[in-house]
Amino acid sequence: MLIIYIVIAFGAGLAELFTGTFYLAAVALAALFTAITGLLLPGAVLHWVFLGFCLVLLPAGVWLRHRLAGKSGDLGDFDLGQGVDVVSGPDSNQQYSVRYRGAEWMAVVDDGPPPPSGGSGRYHRQDR
Repeated sequence: MLIIYIVIAFGAGLAELFTGTFYLAAVALAALFTAITGLLLPGAVLHWVFLGFCLVLLPAGVWLRHRLAGKSGDLGDFDLGQGVDVVSGPDSNQQYSVRYRGAEWMAVVDDGPPPPSGGSGRYHRQDR
């Protein structure tokens, strides 16, 4: 009976590495704790122990995931103030094609003189 919970813990833990959610990590921990508990308790109650661990650890995983997601939203834009190279422009919509980090982006000039093609500028914000 213990081997079943060890296989569940290994499978859920491996699947967690590919999905990045905390739900499968909670199931893997519940299965691992159940396998450890199975050394002390008879096999007939292990299903209930696994259910109990899942009922405790799954809400804890949801809470932890939302807490970490809330903290990551407070991060600033690390690209602010970085230099961009003007590739071409302006087009009919007054947009320039700029190169930043190896990719071409469409940009507009907020204020100041229009940059020449081949010139450079600074990243100030991103409109989503």
